[in-house]
Order: sequence, then structure tokens, then C-alpha cells
Amino acid sequence: MPNLPFRSLAGHLIRNTLALALCCMVGVFGVQSALMVQQHRAEFQRLVDDIAKTSVPLLAVSLWDIEPRTVQQQLNLVAERPQVGYVLLLTGTGRQFEAGNARLGRQTDSRRISIPTPQGTGNLAELQLWGNPDFEVREIVHAAWTVLAGYGFFTVLVCSLIASMLRRELQKPLQRLARFASELTPQTLVQPLVLDRPPRARTDEIDQVAEGFSTLQNGLRAHIADLDRMVAERTQQLEALAEANHLLSITDPLTGCLNRRTLEPRLLEEIERAQRYQRPFSVICLDLDHFKRINDRYGHAGGDAVLCATVEHLRRATRSRLDWMVRLGGEEFLLVQPETVLATALRNAERLRELLETTPVLFEEQQIAITASFGVAQWQPDQGPSDLLHQADALLYQAKTAGRNQVCPADRRLVAI
Repeated sequence: MPNLPFRSLAGHLIRNTLALALCCMVGVFGVQSALMVQQHRAEFQRLVDDIAKTSVPLLAVSLWDIEPRTVQQQLNLVAERPQVGYVLLLTGTGRQFEAGNARLGRQTDSRRISIPTPQGTGNLAELQLWGNPDFEVREIVHAAWTVLAGYGFFTVLVCSLIASMLRRELQKPLQRLARFASELTPQTLVQPLVLDRPPRARTDEIDQVAEGFSTLQNGLRAHIADLDRMVAERTQQLEALAEANHLLSITDPLTGCLNRRTLEPRLLEEIERAQRYQRPFSVICLDLDHFKRINDRYGHAGGDAVLCATVEHLRRATRSRLDWMVRLGGEEFLLVQPETVLATALRNAERLRELLETTPVLFEEQQIAITASFGVAQWQPDQGPSDLLHQADALLYQAKTAGRNQVCPADRRLVAI
């Protein structure tokens, strides 16, 4: 929409109403003036006819009796009438009598009246009458201004009433609507529209516009509520997906153990905790014995079943909220036991070894016997994560080389205990 200057609709209607009223007043003034001209001319003609009936017989007698003084007096009486501007009497002998303003006699047309002899046998003279244009103008202007004043008072009264009604019924509600629309913001989008209009028996277009605003706001309110619900659902779904992705990034998809990517940071946390609180922790590194034979005999499905069963046994046999386990790769796992000294970890490893040895894995109605070798070490203050892991792995290697299905601790003296 082009950036045009603002114009109040109600004010525009009021100004147009006043302009139309003024045009009507000018038209009425013109029509009234034309009617007054016609009326004045008709009245002057009646005056001439009246003079012909009343004054002309007297002039005829005076002229017949040759009484010039009386003739002049009678002409003066005729000229004293306000409608008559100039009177001229021409006798048959060439003598002239006149009365009134001679200047007016050259401005307008005259009315001519023949004056017969008293016996009616011929004409004695001719009487010429000119109207008084100044009187005519004054009468027309007076009459026109009288009519115009009455019409003007009526027009002003009607326009004032119309202006008051337009301001009350149109201008104020429209200004309220415009201000309400211009002040709408995302925060006040559902604020109700209040017009403060007096009670009425019927509705109008402004009420329909206000109702349209209310309908639009109700729709927006419902849409916003629906958007909030959808955003909450999508947020919950995204959080669940993020949690699932996080679990996938730190766990082994086959066994559900933590993967090797998480080993070093988790092990660093255990070392920091042990250093801060001066508490021990131990690790148990285990590897299933002859796992390649199991894969060769039962296939990879059988091998996966053995791995899952092994992890399940380890979980049931350890502290679920304290111990944690990592699949290092293939059939090798690392079990971390916080708050555990080497002797306790050794006993736990031995118990796990016996559990795996005595609990075969059921796969496709076949029992798969499994054993595992263990390397057990306790963290020492001078060890880092790689040092501790290397030590546990070396102990596991020793258990393997010593014949498998046995536990090899960092301190051999504990074996006798």
C-alpha cells in the first residue's frame, strides 16, 4: 500500500457534507434571485396597469383643460412610487412633462401608455414609465438574503447534527479500531477489543468489524495454543532422540556396554575421584577363551549370543549402580569397580570366572560352554588411564599364557589368600 498521508474518514464525510450544503445554498440563492426578478417585473406591470386605470384619466382631463401645473403634480405623484424610476409625458403639441430620475430613463426599457381625449376621439399624449432598478435590486437582495438566512440556519443545524452523529457513531469507533490495530504486537495479539459503544437494538458494520477481530483473535489464540502443544511434543521427541543418539554414541549396540570411546574420559573421572577422596578402585580385564572356535562352530550369531550372555552374567554379578563395564573390542571387556581394593576385586573376578564356567550359554537348543581369563589390577596414584589399562591387559595376557580360565592379579601374593 503506498505511503499516503492520513485522512480521517469521518472528518472527510463531514467536510464533504458542509461543502455540499454550501453549494446548495449558492444554488438556492441563485434560483431565489431569478424568481424575485420575475416577480418584480410582474408587479411593475401590474403597477403600470393600475396607473393606466387611475392616473391616466386624470391626466387626460388636465391636459384637455390645459393645466400644466396639475399635469406636473400628477406626474410627480406617479414618480413618487418606489417601483417607478422616471416618468415622461409627450403631448401632441410637442410639450414634455417629466418626473423622477432622468438618468434611470436611459438604463431600462419603458412602458408606454396612450392618453386619449376625455371624449375618446383621439390621443392627447403618450405617457412613458421606467422602473427603478435600485429598488428592484434592493428588494431582490433583501428577499434573497431573508431566504438564505433561513436556509443557512437550517443547513448549519442539520450539518451540526450530522457531524455530531458521525463523530459518535463513526469517527470514534473507527479511531478506536485503528488504534487497536496499530498497537497490536505478538504479546498483545489476543487482547480483547473494547469499543465502549452505547447499547443499541441493532448491529452495524462497525460491530461486524469488531466481531471479525474477535473471531480472528480466537482463531489465533487456538492456533498459538496448538503451536505450543506441537512445540512441546517436538521438543520432547528431540530430547528423546538426542538421548538415544547420546546412548548410541557411548554404548556398544550389541551388548549395551559402554564402548571404548567412553573408556578414557570415564577412567579419568574415576582417577580424579580416587585422588580427591583417597579411595581405591580396581579394574578387571577379561577375555573369553577360544572365542574364535565358538564363532567357527556356531557362526557369528552364536558368537553374538555368547557375548550378550556373558555381559548379562557380569551385570547380574556386579553392583549395578556402582560398577561399570566397557567392551574393549571383540570378546574382551573391562569391568571397573570403584571403592574396591585389589583383594576384593580378585575375589569378584574369581567369582565371575566360576559363574561363566558353570553357566553355559543356550543357543538354538544347544549349550555352549565358555570360560574366560582375567587380569586384575588396582589403580596406583602414579598411574594414568593408559598405564592402568596396560597393566590389566598384561595381567590378562599372563592368564592366557598360563593356560586360560584363570585370574591373574597384580599382586601374586593375594592368590594364596
